[in-house]
Amino acid sequence: MKRTVLILYFLLISTIPSFGQCWESVAVGYANVFAIADNGTLWAWGKNTFGELGDGTNVLKNSPVQIGTDNNWKEVSPSMDGIYSFTLAVKTDGTLWSWGSNNRGQLGDGTTVFRNYPMQVGTDTDWSTVAAGLSHSIAIKQNGTLWGWGNSERFALIGFPSGPNVLVPEQRSLDADWREASAHDRVTVAVKTNNTAWGWGWNQNDMLKAPAGATIAGNVQNPVQKLGGTNVKHTRTGDRINFDIKTNNNVGTTNSPYFVRDADTGVSTSVYIRLDNSTLWFTGIIQGSTNPNIQPLTQLGTAANWVAVSVGSQCNAAINSAGEIWTWGSNFHGGLGIGVNSTASSSTVPVLVPCPTVLSNPRHDLKVALQLYPNPVQNIFSLESDLAIDRLIIFDIMGKELFNQTFSNLTIDVDVSQFLDGLYIVQAFSGTSFSQIKFIKN
Repeated sequence: MKRTVLILYFLLISTIPSFGQCWESVAVGYANVFAIADNGTLWAWGKNTFGELGDGTNVLKNSPVQIGTDNNWKEVSPSMDGIYSFTLAVKTDGTLWSWGSNNRGQLGDGTTVFRNYPMQVGTDTDWSTVAAGLSHSIAIKQNGTLWGWGNSERFALIGFPSGPNVLVPEQRSLDADWREASAHDRVTVAVKTNNTAWGWGWNQNDMLKAPAGATIAGNVQNPVQKLGGTNVKHTRTGDRINFDIKTNNNVGTTNSPYFVRDADTGVSTSVYIRLDNSTLWFTGIIQGSTNPNIQPLTQLGTAANWVAVSVGSQCNAAINSAGEIWTWGSNFHGGLGIGVNSTASSSTVPVLVPCPTVLSNPRHDLKVALQLYPNPVQNIFSLESDLAIDRLIIFDIMGKELFNQTFSNLTIDVDVSQFLDGLYIVQAFSGTSFSQIKFIKN
């Protein structure tokens, strides 16, 4: 939930054609969806009551609209609060941005003024990843420090249960080994670089599964390692549930496929992509249906090419290996992105989000032709280019920079033997030209 998920495919971005194949990542909020196109531009649709789409209006959009003109967006995290929605984002230059509701200072700009367009938060250029909660915000810098702002009800910001809102980012932990975070209704979970999972905030239904004695009146004041929180690749939190995806791709819950390619949880539903056959599964309420009954683990459709999923409150989205975004759930606020908004147009099965016409030729501005092999990679990959590469940067799936080095070569060998198994993004620069490619480490 509330996070950006990256597409898993091996074609050069500059060669992806077609009607629906233009998307790089997707993140779902309450009843809205944010997508980064493969030319780096940001698009959004759905509920927009507080300007949380960032297009300068407060009017819902039932099809994708571009947010500004910048083409260097890296990650977006929308909140799932239907009353006061807001959005956080990070650009590839390490700057932090926010927009939408700001009633509790969750935008971090030093005010409580609502914004319907992206505003930069401070001047720092070393932000790595962000997570939007109910009315609190969490971010991790490239040096591994953890920061927070907004409201700290139930210890959501660590250390104090409530009180004055925090209007600008403050470092909330002395540790400098945080890697990723996920936030929801006054609760935060996070993973450290040693792959341990931690949590703090509202421990409703013992959702943090904290060790005995760690809870205080249902709340966890300071980060505690979650029960079984070792060998964790990613952590996800939703409404009264969270789970960890282990480094061996085991979710570790009895109601999910044992091994997953990706998984997410939101309000009343969890969705999984099986690792063995790339099919889509869910458990919980069928979003888009009037059926209030909890469903057991059920396959969603018959497609077997899914690579990433994001779960919201009213609707969900998934990306397939062709670079297409498909959505399902309630369409009352236009969250499906199909050009109409009504309860009647809601869908319990995935529907295709058309690519905007302007994206019909993605990455037309990129001129560096890249070849990376072998892919998947075990220890060392070779990268070949038609232009001498000046700089090479590698990011993990959460957008954290892991490698940044200058070169002057047409062929580069890079040792990634110390990387965890998973998906990575390589960015190559040659003068004013730029391109990127993905690889799998296993």
